[in-house]
Amino acid sequence: MRPAYLAGRWYPGDRDACRAAIADHTREGASPESALRGLVGPHAGWAFSGDCAGRGYRVLADSAPADVDLVVVFGSHRGPHGPNTVFRDDAWDTPLGPLATDRELADEVARAHGFEDEPARPGRPDNAVELHLPFVRALFEEARLLMVGVEASARALSIGESIGERVRAAGRQAVFIGSTDLTHYGPNYGWAPHGAGPEAVRWVREDNDGGFLEALVADAPERALDHAVAHQSACCPGAAVAAIEATRAYAGAVHPRLVDHYLSYDVRPDASFVGYGSVVV
Repeated sequence: MRPAYLAGRWYPGDRDACRAAIADHTREGASPESALRGLVGPHAGWAFSGDCAGRGYRVLADSAPADVDLVVVFGSHRGPHGPNTVFRDDAWDTPLGPLATDRELADEVARAHGFEDEPARPGRPDNAVELHLPFVRALFEEARLLMVGVEASARALSIGESIGERVRAAGRQAVFIGSTDLTHYGPNYGWAPHGAGPEAVRWVREDNDGGFLEALVADAPERALDHAVAHQSACCPGAAVAAIEATRAYAGAVHPRLVDHYLSYDVRPDASFVGYGSVVV
């Protein structure tokens, strides 16, 4: 089992406290207008991005079928050359109990794509998947997990499409999650092309984050990926676009919709800050 390395630090590690935090973060969300199968959401510490993630999960959970039995999570911080990975060990631990792997599907994906194994004991914990899993465990209690790490390149589109088709052929009731934070700006990240102060905050919110999110909502995943690579507007863009393409291959036409977008600056003003967005698909 992969341990919950960040429990008790990035989110509550106690079962009751974690469940209470999820209830608080998912307390509100716009009513779904149609059936949904996908979500692109953030993965920072819940004190910063929990409300953004929770609002997206609330809308997805309210729209998805009650008998969801598989959650596919595309995540992990990957550059344009990967590695692409799939988790084939037994489970990921969460404060709410283990989230078991769908071993049959994971083995199929590994064979079909030649993916490396995502380790149960990584050299460095990665928040991109772990921060989502308590939400998944709480809201889709009967589901198993298929976790895939995806490179930030155009190949992410075909990976998502192939996995969506495979899940549909298997007859599973599935939802698809793409994990990414948005612009990382300021001295902590060594990137501040618009200096500091209100204009920098406005630029990140409206132009840089806005450009990536606008492309997602316009159902232009290729443009979103290009924007992220060119403008550093998302840290895991491959995961985001793979989730959209998987949802499309599984469910047919998609109509992405922005649920929430804000900055860590809005929670705690600082010279360094990060953007968060939730888009349901």
